[in-house]
Amino acid sequence: MGAVLGRDGVLPADLRGLGRQEVAGYGYARFVDEKVQALEGDPRRGFTLTTAEGSLAKASVVLLACGMVDIFPDLPGLSAYWGSSIINCPFCHGYELRGKPWGIFVHRPEMLEAAEIYRTWTDDLIFFLEPGMEPDPARQEDLAAKGFGLERRRIRRFLGDDAGLSAVELEDGSLVARKAMVMWPHQKHCDLIASLDLETDAQGSVVVDQGFRTSRGGLYAAGDLLYQGHQNVNTAMHMGNLAAASMVFDLAKSRR
Repeated sequence: MGAVLGRDGVLPADLRGLGRQEVAGYGYARFVDEKVQALEGDPRRGFTLTTAEGSLAKASVVLLACGMVDIFPDLPGLSAYWGSSIINCPFCHGYELRGKPWGIFVHRPEMLEAAEIYRTWTDDLIFFLEPGMEPDPARQEDLAAKGFGLERRRIRRFLGDDAGLSAVELEDGSLVARKAMVMWPHQKHCDLIASLDLETDAQGSVVVDQGFRTSRGGLYAAGDLLYQGHQNVNTAMHMGNLAAASMVFDLAKSRR
């Protein structure tokens, strides 16, 4: 992880491990390493969570913090360099890759809309355009004037070694040397969230109020499933903190 104050460079699994140790120290929580397959109920009757292994758990309120499922293009070599030299967030990983030749995988318009920001880390930029991502003539002229390369041949695969990405192979077999690639995958909700029929916005993100309450009473949500912007650990923890406060407050008010 990058940009997490006090935990810069820590592996996500290690951060979760540290969090578990801290929570376990309070003595009233336990962890169940099973996938929740179904969630049923309402605030009056309470909720029942059923896991894929058949375990049941009861709850008065539930915080949904499932994150999102990334949808990656089917390109050989992508998984080998994902998170190291193929990144989704230059704010988190750009410093380590600064000054190197970058590629920007353009399969959504936001990648071109934010084109100028990548110059914060490197001046050597090539935008690899997927079908349907051709900028209008005025934007093409603007990008060319700023020294950005536009490559219309599609990427066939990513190449490199233990040190990281070294090149991309295009559909005609030619190679383009790149030491870093920015890719912002499309996303979808996990099956559990999709099954709950929660209100979502035009981008598909779950809608919550200021207390992180969803459209279903007793269900709260925090983290990446609420927005599709600059998703990061800090924001998710902040949302979770506020959501937890709302849950405690609402439970206190409901006591007779």
